[in-house]
Amino acid sequence: MLRRLYHWIGSLSAAIADIAGHAVVQLGVLIASVTWLVVGGSEAALASTMTIGGFILTQMVLNQQRRRENALHLKIDELLLAMKGARDELAGSEHAPDDEIERLREDRPAPTPSHS
Repeated sequence: MLRRLYHWIGSLSAAIADIAGHAVVQLGVLIASVTWLVVGGSEAALASTMTIGGFILTQMVLNQQRRRENALHLKIDELLLAMKGARDELAGSEHAPDDEIERLREDRPAPTPSHS
């Protein structure tokens, strides 16, 4: 039950982030904001709504980016592990501390010149 709810909330968050990032929606928010102020709406209410909405949308976008980044790392790891001659220790290196990443970078073999 909780797993389905978590999945549903994640799907809803991704859908809202996709929709909110569309240029037409951003233009619509701008038009709605100007209309709100022209018809005499409270600036404080508009500012509060925009602040809260901006915070929520930022979190949704960050969550979506995190999921896409995790999927991309999984694909790259799979390619590294499947490719003959690739250094298997690089798979999953995004979780390594900075000094370990630097060590891996320094230990990489020199590129071989290509002959055309």
